Amino acid sequence: MIQVQTCVSVHCDQCGHILGLPERAWHFRTEGAAINAAMTDQWRIGQDGQCWCAVCAPVLICRAQRRHQFTPWRRPQLRGEHPAPSEYRYCRRCCVLEDRPVTSTGRDRDEPR
Repeated sequence: MIQVQTCVSVHCDQCGHILGLPERAWHFRTEGAAINAAMTDQWRIGQDGQCWCAVCAPVLICRAQRRHQFTPWRRPQLRGEHPAPSEYRYCRRCCVLEDRPVTSTGRDRDEPR
């Protein structure tokens, strides 16, 4: 007997990644079951029905909100306990990294004088 069955799979609208194992997509009987599985796997579903995988969603959220959730500026220590000539910070949500040179006074440029 041959039967035609309809199923639902979830694809990232940004990168095309398919929800499931690397070698095969997961298939669901209903759209609700597919959405629940995607959200359990840290995917985001937009109000317009767009789906974003756990990798793309944080980047798109930062871009849509036009702001990042940066850590405080950090200045690493080099060998011999000498401070590095630059400092860095990163977004806790999407992991974008920023760096900048330290001013000649050694003070953070955002720090009030």
